[in-house]
Amino acid sequence: MRRISGAAIVLGSVLFLVGFFLPMSGSVFTATSAEEKLEIITESAGAWTASQVLLGLGAVVTLVGVALLAFDARDRSVAVLLWTATVIMLVGAGFWVWYVYARAVDTAAFANGELPAWTIPVSFALTEVGLAIFGVGLIVGPYPSWVGWIVAVSMVLLMVLTLAFGDLPEFFVYVVTLLAGVVLLLSREGSRQDLPALRRRPS
Repeated sequence: MRRISGAAIVLGSVLFLVGFFLPMSGSVFTATSAEEKLEIITESAGAWTASQVLLGLGAVVTLVGVALLAFDARDRSVAVLLWTATVIMLVGAGFWVWYVYARAVDTAAFANGELPAWTIPVSFALTEVGLAIFGVGLIVGPYPSWVGWIVAVSMVLLMVLTLAFGDLPEFFVYVVTLLAGVVLLLSREGSRQDLPALRRRPS
């Protein structure tokens, strides 16, 4: 189940990153005016819809991977942390999926900045909080603790930077989850696989 969870987190992260880095997404997000955004979207409506589907699906599949790990740990004390992370991420994913759906179906409102802008920082703040707790779960549970530290610390850092600058590219979150998913996918069951520098040396 750990490897299935890791595979789901990897798949979700890749889907999100592909949606984010599609040429269509880059063209729209770097456009300098509402008219230019709307023109680009109108000329390639199918590609725009596909990019939004990938962004929404990526967040959901990543969440499923975290939930699978929580289910796998249901008889362990770490399950409380993992389920807490899952619930918080679920709320965040709900806001995010609604937003990408809205900007896919109401392109004029999106281009003109008429969609509720608060949904993006709220959704990613919740996702970052959830993933920070997920990272703590990796640290204290029977998982490679070093990747847990990377997840937890990077999410706290991203939250601070988001508060400081108001917004950050969302793909940073999914670069971190991609790493975590790969480690879970490749790690051995029951082995923490700490970094050599962190292992206790005999006295």
